[in-house]
Amino acid sequence: MTRTATLKVLAGKKLTDLDPAEWAGIRAAAERVLVDVGTGDARTAYRQAIAHPDWLVVGVDPAWQRMTETAVRAARKPAKGGAPNLVLVNSAIETVPAALHGVADEVTVLMPWGKLLRGVVLGEDDVLSGLRSVAKAGAPLEISIGTSIWRDPIPLEIRDLPELTRESVESTGLADRLAASGWEVADIRLVPHTDLDTISSSWARRLGSGATETVLHLRAIAVDPRDPVGPQHTAAEPGDDAPEEPQRDV
Repeated sequence: MTRTATLKVLAGKKLTDLDPAEWAGIRAAAERVLVDVGTGDARTAYRQAIAHPDWLVVGVDPAWQRMTETAVRAARKPAKGGAPNLVLVNSAIETVPAALHGVADEVTVLMPWGKLLRGVVLGEDDVLSGLRSVAKAGAPLEISIGTSIWRDPIPLEIRDLPELTRESVESTGLADRLAASGWEVADIRLVPHTDLDTISSSWARRLGSGATETVLHLRAIAVDPRDPVGPQHTAAEPGDDAPEEPQRDV
C-alpha cells in the first residue's frame, strides 16, 4: 500500500499541504478525533464538527472537488458558521497519508460507493487495512450501507457484488477478512428508515420523510496488534438489547 507523507487538505477551494507542526497542534488540542472516510460532500462531517467543537473531525475523500462548498463554509469565522475543527483531506483510504495513522478515536463509513463500497463489501485488504491504519486500538468502525442498492434496478457498478447482510458477513468470510486486518466485528444490525437518524440525521433528511430505506449497520472494534485475540464481541441477535449507538450529527 503506497502512502504519501503529508496531508493534502482543502483551504477554501484550493488544495494545500498541511504543515506537520500545525497538524500536530490541531490534534493535541482535540478532545476526540473522528475520521469520516468517503466523506463525499463533507456535509455530515461538517455537522459533526459544529455539534462537537472540542472534537477534531477529519473528512477523507479522493474526489476533493465535491468537498469545496463545505470547505468554504468551514473556513468562515465561527460566528458565521465556520468550523475550524474540520479538516478535509484529499485521499483514498487505501493510500491514506502516514500523518493520519493512529489518530482516530472513531472511524465512520457512511453510505460508501465506488472503490470504498467494493472494498468494504468484499473485504479487500487495501481498504480494510487503510481503515485500520487510521484507528487507535479500541476505536470503533461504524459502517452504514443502504440495502436498496441491491434492489431492482441494481446499478451496473455493483451487479457483481454480493448483498451485504447479517448472514453474509459470516458466510462470505468478510468477518474473517476484517479480523485479518485488525477489526473484530462487534455488531451487525438492520436499521429501518424510522430509525435512520440514529446513524445520520443528514442522511435521513436527504432521503426525505417518505423514504423506506433500510440500512445495514456494521460495527467493528480496532484490535490492538499486540493482542491478536482481542476482546470478545458477538453480533446482536434479534431481540437482544443493542449496544448504545455513538452520538451522531444533529
